[in-house]
Amino acid sequence: METDKITGQIENIKGILPILSPEAITALNEYVSFLLEKEKKHSVFVERLLEIEGSSDYLEFENPKELMDAIVNWKE
Repeated sequence: METDKITGQIENIKGILPILSPEAITALNEYVSFLLEKEKKHSVFVERLLEIEGSSDYLEFENPKELMDAIVNWKE
């Protein structure tokens, strides 16, 4: 029951908020904003990666050396 665990954690946070100092609330707000932005960037990254994987316009290499050889020997 992951949902129950999350709900409990949310309730725990709600209970802690009233006893935090204004400075701690400000710091917490900044941290939560940072986490939200990080989550958004990750979602965009995953969506883009899935688009690329669904396309035939990309190359796969077995190792970094193979990639570097392809770059060095690239001809347009």
